[in-house]
Amino acid sequence: MRERFDSVTINSETAYTSTAGAKGKLDDFLLPFTHHPYHGKATKVHCEFVKLDDDRLLVFPHYIILQAYFSRSQYVFQQLFKFGLQFDSIYNPSQSYITDEGDAFILLKKWTHDVAAPEVARLAFDEVAAKAVRGLSENLSLQSVNDRPISPKIRFPFEGETTLEVYGKWCPLTSGRKVFIAYDILSCNAAYPFSSLDYFRDNPGDKDPLAGADKGNKKEEAQKKGKSKPVSTEDDCIDMQPENEPRRDTEELLVEGRAGTIFNDLTSKRIDKKRLKAHLEAQDGATYQPYVDSLAGGNTGDGDTHGITTPVDFQLPNSEFEDKFIFKDPICRLYLFRQVIDELKNTLHITSAEYISLFQELGHQQSADSFFPTTYTVTGRKSTWQYINYFKGFTKSGREKYHRRRALVAKLGMSSGHDIFLIEAERRIHKIQKGWVELDDTSIFLSIIDSANTYTKYELAACLTKSTEERGKWQAFPKERSIKCASIRHPHHTTILSGDYVRKQAAIIKRHISAPISRKTNY
Repeated sequence: MRERFDSVTINSETAYTSTAGAKGKLDDFLLPFTHHPYHGKATKVHCEFVKLDDDRLLVFPHYIILQAYFSRSQYVFQQLFKFGLQFDSIYNPSQSYITDEGDAFILLKKWTHDVAAPEVARLAFDEVAAKAVRGLSENLSLQSVNDRPISPKIRFPFEGETTLEVYGKWCPLTSGRKVFIAYDILSCNAAYPFSSLDYFRDNPGDKDPLAGADKGNKKEEAQKKGKSKPVSTEDDCIDMQPENEPRRDTEELLVEGRAGTIFNDLTSKRIDKKRLKAHLEAQDGATYQPYVDSLAGGNTGDGDTHGITTPVDFQLPNSEFEDKFIFKDPICRLYLFRQVIDELKNTLHITSAEYISLFQELGHQQSADSFFPTTYTVTGRKSTWQYINYFKGFTKSGREKYHRRRALVAKLGMSSGHDIFLIEAERRIHKIQKGWVELDDTSIFLSIIDSANTYTKYELAACLTKSTEERGKWQAFPKERSIKCASIRHPHHTTILSGDYVRKQAAIIKRHISAPISRKTNY
């Protein structure tokens, strides 16, 4: 049944999230099984319940919302489910903005389709949409960790009044009310956050899209000619082994399909694709989306006083074994890290210490190790950085398997009411003729936070995921979530040979901890 609902208000007072098996105030199912038995095996599917008035209720399964508002681009849709979603994989926040007059300019990343430009602009310039999407992967992760049924959980990407044209079914409730379950959102006239949109690309492509059109037409005509169809025999049967190959023209097979949800607000707005970045020359009066720049560059030093130190970049020389410090025996950085934590535990200000396991299902279930998760490049290929036994030229053979790179995540409680988080990543090692070399040069990640507002496992897992995506770079937590974030240098390799490594590494960490905490406690 097709229905149109005018003046539907979407906000926290009229819309709420529950499941398909939810009950109302009168203890009756809001989706009665007598009239809608189809959800009997999917009662845990998340739905948005929208109150029209005292007698009518709309129900939108959340996968319907995803389909309607976020499915224009397959690449964008995939990114929304990415653990620890960062919008910079979809567009470039530093080169996108909206003016006070509502004129929006957005730079799309290479794999974001043009058709998704309005959808991406809504995510970029409407905090309601951005917040709704950020919670998608987080909720899926929590469902998995807590062994709950997996179901996408999202909200409408806007607030305010809209007109919805939907396809679905009316169901009566025992209280005399009616509920409409939506199967598809056909159109929506909710306002977008811009009055006009110019979108640009990382890969602008051919500056003259019409060039070569004649050649293309000739090629198309040649393809259409093809070879003749097989001739029918007298009994009207097709020869199964014809002398001539049938035409491969598929035009006769094409059928018309629904293009997707119609957004009426876009029909009256100018949306243009630009091939040059001229908009960057005039940004006066522009309002930028809040954006925390990621840590970039590379070093293993102490960094600056603001905790925005950039970690080492994994850029290896032409030969991975060139210019590497040679150890006589293989080195395990995680073993050394445990010794450093034991050294710090003897400090008077440390009251507790524990290791937090993240992505434990990827490795040994009983260990305190964490494991770097699987991530993908922008081209959709699986990253190799999360494998500890992968190096240039290595290929699997037979039953040989890649092994996950491990990490140790340590949490230290302090008498001052702060929590110290330290993360050390495992390094690849390789045997050469003269000894052993480390192929990576990672830094230790440090973050300080108030114990009352400590990091969740989800936030720590997102930190580990982002490090995998950046091939070992650590990204700082937002400033409002931490007192300090920094990458910590390691003492020189020779300290491992001399036996001074643990003492010196602990001393470096203590210096990083003492300064911000002493300033905080003096306020």
